Amino acid sequence: MYIHQITQSSVVNGPFDRTVIHFQGCTLSCPGCFNTASHPMKNGRELTVTDILDELPVGQQHVTISGGEPFLQIKPLLELVQALNAKEIGIIMFSGFYKAEIERMPLGEKVLSYIDVLIDGRFEEEKVAATGIRGSDNQTTHFFTERYSIEQMEKRQFEIQFREDGEVIMTGFPDLIWRKALEE
Repeated sequence: MYIHQITQSSVVNGPFDRTVIHFQGCTLSCPGCFNTASHPMKNGRELTVTDILDELPVGQQHVTISGGEPFLQIKPLLELVQALNAKEIGIIMFSGFYKAEIERMPLGEKVLSYIDVLIDGRFEEEKVAATGIRGSDNQTTHFFTERYSIEQMEKRQFEIQFREDGEVIMTGFPDLIWRKALEE
């Protein structure tokens, strides 16, 4: 599968310290998308499920899967969520597809059966969420298990990480003031 990046430690992409796996490739073209570098389908790193599991910090119990768009690589996505679930790792997933669209996809319902939370829907730039980890207010948070609660999803923050190789990574959900400042 093609992966845009793996952020080994984040505290803003869901509750608790977690690893964020950003899939590469998105065809939805949501205006104002925050992560356009993840849109080209074949960029990024080509990794196996084993490669990804090897990059998880020892003892990691929480993962967020984001994009690009994970459901555009549905077969390897299913393999990944099955492997994470087998290790009893909590999974929050973001998708630009709506839950009903995912359920109509081959393997869509099967993928959903392995995750704890789905945050679904196209990002809508004019409806940027003021609270929570949704990108925009039209998106819905679906809970499939009781591992996480709605209260845990209400923080709205972002983080900037400085990597040893000099790369600067921003992840999370900046408010409108920060989004405008970062665009300048």
